[in-house]
Amino acid sequence: MAIYRARETTHLMKEDSWSSRPDHPDVSSSEARWWESAEDHKFALEVLQLPLRRKMLRFIGLKARSRDEIEREFGLSEEQARYHLAMLEKGLVVEKVGESYRPTITGRLYLEKVDARIL
Repeated sequence: MAIYRARETTHLMKEDSWSSRPDHPDVSSSEARWWESAEDHKFALEVLQLPLRRKMLRFIGLKARSRDEIEREFGLSEEQARYHLAMLEKGLVVEKVGESYRPTITGRLYLEKVDARIL
């Protein structure tokens, strides 16, 4: 049985069996989030078109980071950091865990398979 959660009013994402997804030790099946449609995939790629967000994802990819650390690293105001982090969350490439942000499995795969080839 699939569980659907509204990401935005126009976007739905589906959580299902993790057995068909790449394995990662700190991601459980209840946390697994994946692009459900081509539209969701396109949205994520549009989110990552902004160089600042790709740099933020790389920075977060090194280890979990607080919003304050991200603000200092990139010279952002609190409002700017919240906005860009929200966009990265909606693109399913980062997630908030407590007071920190970390890349999702999708974000890690982007860094490994796509971003590494660009650099």
